[in-house]
Amino acid sequence: MSDPHTVIVLGSSPESYFIGHGRRHYVENMSESFTNHAKDTLNVSMTTWASVSKDLETWVTYDVATDKFHFNGSIHQDIRDHLSGTNGKSLTDFVAFPDSDDPGCYFSNGKSQGAWNAFLDQKIIDKLNEVKAGIDDFDQGIKGMIFGKGKTFILMFHAGFVAELDDEEFTDEEHPLIKVLRDHSEGWCIERGSTLCFYDSKYFFLKFKKPGTSQTMMHWNLPIGMAEKLQDLQETAKQPEELMAIMESDQMWMKLAQSRMNMQLNMSTMMAQQMHRGGLAMLAAVTGGTVVEKPYYS
Repeated sequence: MSDPHTVIVLGSSPESYFIGHGRRHYVENMSESFTNHAKDTLNVSMTTWASVSKDLETWVTYDVATDKFHFNGSIHQDIRDHLSGTNGKSLTDFVAFPDSDDPGCYFSNGKSQGAWNAFLDQKIIDKLNEVKAGIDDFDQGIKGMIFGKGKTFILMFHAGFVAELDDEEFTDEEHPLIKVLRDHSEGWCIERGSTLCFYDSKYFFLKFKKPGTSQTMMHWNLPIGMAEKLQDLQETAKQPEELMAIMESDQMWMKLAQSRMNMQLNMSTMMAQQMHRGGLAMLAAVTGGTVVEKPYYS
């Protein structure tokens, strides 16, 4: 059995956060809408990522079991359109928010490869374009972007990552974030579910993974109160009864996720077959003949 899943959200101060591990969580001084979501509908084990804006009012989480986004009702229309893939916006599979007071600022990574979109401060856009110009397969390789204090951001790729750190925040090579990024600069990528901090650059929670393998590592530097609560949840999750309950719950949700994916695959197959048969019928109509479909097996 794999270790219980962890979800971390750093809020607007050391007293503002969400910490989830296994079946249990702590939530303190977050927005009312997010707090209600955390208490009522947030499934820690199945939530692969959670993104929250600087003012805490805008947030999105993704539940892999149900394939559903959860978000605040007042979310900016452009972001809502990406979440649903409507009004000309590409359907997203990941959203993140920068250190900005503008509720319309965001990064969206589309489900279709290369269909990312961003509305950000011009200085970050300039730096993003600079990085993009130096990476040949940028559009095909990017899978997300997370933001920290000031102009800090990390671009997440399938085969690695690029970190751009705000010079005003990172003046010491022994800064904890610099050290952990340096230690994993080769042969590691950063996974969704990682988060940086808007109010203090030294706080973070990062999930590293070796591309093409199942090897993962988590590194974090959290305010003392958060670190203590995370440790408490980890100790609780190690208790035999709780561990069994986590395993049973995860198995139930994974069955639901597998059933959903099988249904989606079957629907895609049926649509492809219908399109294929439609194409054959059109060919017959154009040529005036009869097309006989003959299956081939290899």
